[in-house]
Amino acid sequence: MDYEVIIIGAGPAGISAALQLKRHDIPARLIEKDRIGGLLLNAGLVENYPGFPDGIGGPQLVDLFKRQLEENSISVIKAEITALEYKSDNFIVTFGNQRFNARHLVIATGTKPRKINKEINISPGIYHRIFSEVYPLIGIMNMHIVIVGAGDAAFDYALNLAARNRVTICNRGTVIKALPLLVRRADANGSIEYRENTSINELFSAASGAVGIRCYRNGKIETLETDYLIWAIGREPQLDFLPESLVIINDHAGVKRNMYFIGDVRNSAFRQTAIAVGDGIKAAMVIAAQLKGNG
Repeated sequence: MDYEVIIIGAGPAGISAALQLKRHDIPARLIEKDRIGGLLLNAGLVENYPGFPDGIGGPQLVDLFKRQLEENSISVIKAEITALEYKSDNFIVTFGNQRFNARHLVIATGTKPRKINKEINISPGIYHRIFSEVYPLIGIMNMHIVIVGAGDAAFDYALNLAARNRVTICNRGTVIKALPLLVRRADANGSIEYRENTSINELFSAASGAVGIRCYRNGKIETLETDYLIWAIGREPQLDFLPESLVIINDHAGVKRNMYFIGDVRNSAFRQTAIAVGDGIKAAMVIAAQLKGNG
């Protein structure tokens, strides 16, 4: 099946590209292997997106994006890419038993969490209690959650969960990379404990059924227990499906062979909804200009 554009990833960047292409009457398909909305589903409160002076919850903003897609008759294909080729000035995208051809390819696949350090000993029976994002735990109550990390994500996750749970943030060093306003809010929240110089070296199944955490803190061995653990030590571009020959994310313009990298997959150090939206709209407008012979 032929399309002018295929967009891989239905986060803010991919959604914005699809909406803008629709405005130009350019045939496009939007493919997402997981959840519409991407990392926005983890955001407790989005405060810097224009139009929402009181902020808006990430999942609520995703619902508005979904509604806008529906009102523009844009459907999202839920599928995981199994093969991607570039032949004769066309991209061939394969998933399952379907193949799509397109002249332009937009990569909006976002980021994936960095893996837990291989040196950390992890008992096999506890993986179902270890997460890298907060959205699966939204709704739990009266639990203890340990969050490993000291960036925006770690503190935002903590604030998101602390309304109905007890949270401990473990920082292996002393430097906090999170926004000062998030740190102040966490400091003022009696349900959040912050521990620095806490380096984890073992995760095991405790006798109580919880996750046992053996760590070094200020040179001494300590043991904690938690119902759930969230690993929030950073993220990296999600490009596992992409052949090495097509990875041009570090190219100055992020564009090559009618291929566009947009949103967090290209701006992973600047994971902001507004930036992703702008990237998506810009890519769509560049494609439209090219098709009209003006680009």
